[in-house]
Amino acid sequence: MRNTWRIIPPVIGIVALGVAIYLGGPLRIAAALERADPLLLAAATGTELLAIVLTGLAWHNIVGGISPRPRAVDSIKATGLEIFVDATIPTGSVGGELLRITYAYNKMGISIWNSLAAAVALRVMVAGVLSSLLAAAAYMGLAHLSEMWLLLTASLAAIAIISVVAAFPSRITKLAPGRYRAIADAVLGPISRALRSKGAAMALALVAAEIMSSAATQMLAFSALGARIPYYFVLAAYPIYDVLVALPTGIPGSFGVADVGTSLIYASFGVGWSTALAAMISTRVVCLIADAALGLPTFLTDGRHMIPPSDLRNLLSSLRSGGSP
Repeated sequence: MRNTWRIIPPVIGIVALGVAIYLGGPLRIAAALERADPLLLAAATGTELLAIVLTGLAWHNIVGGISPRPRAVDSIKATGLEIFVDATIPTGSVGGELLRITYAYNKMGISIWNSLAAAVALRVMVAGVLSSLLAAAAYMGLAHLSEMWLLLTASLAAIAIISVVAAFPSRITKLAPGRYRAIADAVLGPISRALRSKGAAMALALVAAEIMSSAATQMLAFSALGARIPYYFVLAAYPIYDVLVALPTGIPGSFGVADVGTSLIYASFGVGWSTALAAMISTRVVCLIADAALGLPTFLTDGRHMIPPSDLRNLLSSLRSGGSP
């Protein structure tokens, strides 16, 4: 049964991408890909590599605010590994986060709870930056989606809830049922410290820079195919997909689902459907190259040593037995 669940995301993505290519005209898409400028695609790979490094540094600053400071190179390696596995193996976003948490715990000696707190803090920061970009896109009239306002409001509400948790962790912990109170205290305390740490402001700036760099990757891929679109269109398309689809649903960003969804957004901006899909395919290729460059070496050298941390195993065993963690 577990193996069946694992193959569902890539199957959905492959089918979605196949249908999109068929509807977009395989010959037109192939012709667009043949015109791609290799130098611009190489530049796109560079901006994607930069985005991964910036994400690693953002996580590094968050962890440094609540734990003994790890080496920046280890934070970058851990981030590259997470993104590489998310892009190549159907783990989904939650699996990728847990993989990074496990890696951080085993390789840098950081508590599982502090690692989890850093991951949650970064998710909140990403949602905040994307929401602000989405609001700006709506203000400029670039986002003509009736559902947009509802999901934007929900996203901002989630950020507000996390902010309350950060401000009053002990009061929130008391609301948890008895057997889960210790878990809530172990999780909410580090999250509060992470969001209030000195590294949080720098991490937020790095998250914003990472999103800009990822958007530049898409813009360069479009330029490589001859589609000259303004940078602010790219910045608008990114949060529209992420806030409207990826964040609420947790759909993995790989396996074709994101490519089709983002292509639809670009097509709504006036880019030809075939060109939009060809550009997203090119973007996926350069992203995989960048992911492999940073993640594959770590996977080959350290991946076999990664085991579930003992405190997480003990927690799960305790919950199964009905005892107190």
